[in-house]
Amino acid sequence: MMSEEQDGRVLLAGRLSASAVLHSVLMQTVEAHPELLEVSALPRSAELFRARFGESLPRFEAARVAVEVERPLIARTAVEALRAHLVWSDASGTVPLFEHLGEPAAPLALKAQEFQGEAGWEPGLLYRGERWPARRLAELGTDLVTRGMATTGAGDTLGRLSSGTLQGGRLHLPARRIAVLGAGAEMAPTRFWLEAGADVLWLDVAPPPQDWWSVPGMSGRLYWPAEGVDLLARPREVLATLIAFAGGEALDLGLYAYAPGQARELLLTGVMNEIVEALPAGLLGSVTLLVSPTTPTALSGEDLAAMQDRLARRPAWEAMLQRLGLLGRGGGAVHSGTGAATRTVVGIQGSSYQAAQYLGKVLWSECWAAHGMRVSANTAAITRTRSLNHPVFAAAFGGAAAFQVETMTPRFSRRLNGLLAVQDWLQPELPVPGRVRVHGGIHTLPYPLDPALKVAAAMGFARSPRLLGGLIRRP
Repeated sequence: MMSEEQDGRVLLAGRLSASAVLHSVLMQTVEAHPELLEVSALPRSAELFRARFGESLPRFEAARVAVEVERPLIARTAVEALRAHLVWSDASGTVPLFEHLGEPAAPLALKAQEFQGEAGWEPGLLYRGERWPARRLAELGTDLVTRGMATTGAGDTLGRLSSGTLQGGRLHLPARRIAVLGAGAEMAPTRFWLEAGADVLWLDVAPPPQDWWSVPGMSGRLYWPAEGVDLLARPREVLATLIAFAGGEALDLGLYAYAPGQARELLLTGVMNEIVEALPAGLLGSVTLLVSPTTPTALSGEDLAAMQDRLARRPAWEAMLQRLGLLGRGGGAVHSGTGAATRTVVGIQGSSYQAAQYLGKVLWSECWAAHGMRVSANTAAITRTRSLNHPVFAAAFGGAAAFQVETMTPRFSRRLNGLLAVQDWLQPELPVPGRVRVHGGIHTLPYPLDPALKVAAAMGFARSPRLLGGLIRRP
């Protein structure tokens, strides 16, 4: 017979939908800071919010960043409201998730494998059909920034990697302790950190790939639970395993777990964040996560200038489509006083996705950073992962280049963002969430992303009519 612990699960309180939770959290935040956020014009009706969340979220973020002094406080208000919705439920009842994590549990039994190769990961990148070895990373950064694909912060970070962090063109992390939640996710750089010589704890529902055992020169030490682990079903055991793995030393913790549908995006992000909150002081050297470029993001003056430059240089067909209303109204940014945020929400991704990204990543990482934690919360470009396996996305990828928007391969994004995270761990100063963004041109797009995506998809379908078959076959 299964124990109550195994029967239990992390849920949203009251079995609310992710959309209802997102609306409730934002409403509570506005009510707590009415003088600061009244300009966000958040719909009071949950039904109306569900229909308009793509516009409501950017307005809320622009209003929040406009009040620089109170900005961290507003983020903390929203995070605490979200935490109240995360609960543990089993046969004995329902309790707040953070309370459940405060109860003792035994760590998971782990398997271990020590690879015998020489430690050191050579991160050669393949981008736009060209190879970029370690010695050219600064050049790659300049290229990305010049073409509006990344922020200056991302370019500077690649320059630091090229000039100092990589030794002989290789990354060395000897015996560094790294734990990865969702270690098997397509965007998780788990294998590369292992090759750099780290001690890596793999936590995922599936075990590590068996083909790693036959990779010539594989290095590092790998640990994993024999049966795999579901974060939503055994969060206390995961917390206990992290504490045991740390062995009294600070570890780097990667938050990569992801699964779509049934509010799992929000639930997984929430449980990972609560585990971070529950770790004892001194055992957390850094927290690493990736932010989607489609979540509302604060824009700098540099971003806004690049957006205006793209608008001034746009081709005639873009101007015509905008006059016809096919590229939306109001431009690529929403403004509130001195604050500005991207209009990049894509409706097809759903409210659970945005709740996880905006509340669970953008706002929660700001809270951690405000308390002096080392947080690597960088933005990755749209990447052609399995989670985007949808005919509309496939078609949009084909037409995106016409709008100077790039989509990346999983191989490139995984390697690039794995490097950028390591620089965040090792640099003397604490990283600033949102400074390093390899957004692929989305954050300088002078139109709202959702209508532009539809136009790009139409272009993609015209170029590859076979994609229409996949759209027709979908339920």
